Amino acid sequence: MQTHTPIIWINGPFGIGKMTTAQALQERLNGSFIFDPEEMGAALKKLTPKFSGESQSHPMWIPLMLDALQYAIKEADGPLIVPVTIADLSRHRRLMSGLQARGMNVQHFTLLASKDAVQAGLRRRNENYTMWDADELEQRLSDFQGEQFKTHINIGDHSPHAIADIIAEHAGLTLRPAPSDPLRWLRTTFGGRR
Repeated sequence: MQTHTPIIWINGPFGIGKMTTAQALQERLNGSFIFDPEEMGAALKKLTPKFSGESQSHPMWIPLMLDALQYAIKEADGPLIVPVTIADLSRHRRLMSGLQARGMNVQHFTLLASKDAVQAGLRRRNENYTMWDADELEQRLSDFQGEQFKTHINIGDHSPHAIADIIAEHAGLTLRPAPSDPLRWLRTTFGGRR
């Protein structure tokens, strides 16, 4: 039996603005909650002796994600918003099929932009974690264009609130009006994208 409360899954390359978009959605979507998989990945690294790889490659990452999302959706007062980069096709397929098997209503969106725009976003973040080199970035952007990663949203010059509007329209959600503060978008954008 499928749960009525949706999971709004926001995928896409590092630095494209997934968390910024998630925050714009949460701000305007009653009862919504941002479920941040990076927190689980960080915990796995701290709690697992001798594990030093990428958190998503940990053998417990997908089972824990499925259990945590199933629990969170039961406790939530509104949609769960999940901003996370999952470019690995097999991992993405396993996670999405696992959510579907548990009856969870997942609305999947992938934010896309040009290679130059994504690289600019990564430079703005200036964080010390594994990033793709130029060749891998090109391959990942090509992978993200695939059917498995639909619905695609090309962010172009859209503000985070404009992207939130697009997601809400596709997912059949009603948002409160966007804040009228014109500087909010600049502060959010240059405050760091994920």
